Amino acid sequence: MKYIFVALILLASTVSVFAATGLAFLEIPVGARESALGGAGVALITGPTSAMHNPAAVAFTPRSIALMHTKHFGDTKAQFVGFTVRRGRFALSPHYWGTRVSDIEYRTAPTSTPISTFDALNWVVGSALAMELGKHVAVGVSAKYLYQKIHVEDASGYTADIGVLTRDFLKGLSVGLAVQHFGHVNEFVSESPNLPTTLRGGAAYEHAISKYGTLLVTAEAQAVKDNTPRFVGGLEYRAPDYLALRAGYVSGLEAQNFSAGVGFFIKQYRLDYCFIPYRENLGEGHRFSLTFDI
Repeated sequence: MKYIFVALILLASTVSVFAATGLAFLEIPVGARESALGGAGVALITGPTSAMHNPAAVAFTPRSIALMHTKHFGDTKAQFVGFTVRRGRFALSPHYWGTRVSDIEYRTAPTSTPISTFDALNWVVGSALAMELGKHVAVGVSAKYLYQKIHVEDASGYTADIGVLTRDFLKGLSVGLAVQHFGHVNEFVSESPNLPTTLRGGAAYEHAISKYGTLLVTAEAQAVKDNTPRFVGGLEYRAPDYLALRAGYVSGLEAQNFSAGVGFFIKQYRLDYCFIPYRENLGEGHRFSLTFDI
């Protein structure tokens, strides 16, 4: 029943799998590809979802649009919308990312009929700006406005990311570093939430397997404020045409470790799916992304 999740929502901003800090929805990996690879993304060049992992990666992405839908445990859902445009050495990637739990039953006593229902929501809207410093190096920044509301209480604030990405100094190798979620949030109820400021560093290496496609290996370390460090990694096999298979692992989270996914490529379109079997009897997570070049 939905009201069982009320305490969970109030304590962890709808997603208790992540963080002791507030606004933990910011730590949910965006993009079904990145999610299937354990949440690694700081060294990947995927499309508009890259702006949520390392804003510098936007410099190497084509003009494209990405849509994502996520269903977590309980009734938690999330959506992402973003696009990337380019001009010379510069790329801009506006985006929206938000989570919602709908129709939570409100009670002040253990009654069979709730007093009312309400939604718990978190969202962030902003843009990444990236610049190529040369053929192999890019830097990027992002600025975002964020908002949180649970029942009648709400708060707003701002957050920013900064990142750098190198690619192909060694053929097939990308290395990324980013600092995310530093900023300020107004008081929520009687306290100001702490943003989950995160330092991320990682690498990705892609190697051609003769005529049979390519194999990508990625690994990443994440240091999150007031939380256990995380180490994530994944493997991706991409066939010469149409298909990609993925698997990932994350350590440092109590309720999640393995993930898996698949991608389908047809011309300029890519459809990605990620499956996450949560532990602690929390059920399953499903993430879908659609990306297409423009």
